[in-house]
Amino acid sequence: VEHDLSVLDYLSDFICVLYGTPGAYGVVTMPFGVREGINIFLDGFVPTENLRFREQVLTFKVSETAEKEEEHIKRDARYQYPDMIKDYGPFKLEVMKGDFTDSEIVVMLGENGTGKTTFIKMLAGITKPTTTCEELPRLNVSTSLRRSAPSSRVL
Repeated sequence: VEHDLSVLDYLSDFICVLYGTPGAYGVVTMPFGVREGINIFLDGFVPTENLRFREQVLTFKVSETAEKEEEHIKRDARYQYPDMIKDYGPFKLEVMKGDFTDSEIVVMLGENGTGKTTFIKMLAGITKPTTTCEELPRLNVSTSLRRSAPSSRVL
């Protein structure tokens, strides 16, 4: 849920909260600002309608201290990648070294042509960086393309 909400926050300007009972009824609220809409969804309560649509509040585990969490992530980091550069004529992708673990979900969002696929292909060993100072790790990366398609036609 956390990563879905992050993407929702990044991509949306307004949110309508939908609630109801499957097979019985459904209600769509008026649009809310993204952060307000996310909080309404998490709280299970629509203040403008004075309506509770879920008894339990959704919460996330929050680290007691950011330093301890960062130490834990660094200690358990399983994959590391070095600084890399890939030149494609006028396009140049510069990647700063980083790391991640199996338990992390990393989302890359950006406009077309900003290097998301090139970065993944470099991590997978499919595309070689133009320059790097270190050996790249051997990662298994799924590179199958998935395209979004509309579920219905609008005339």
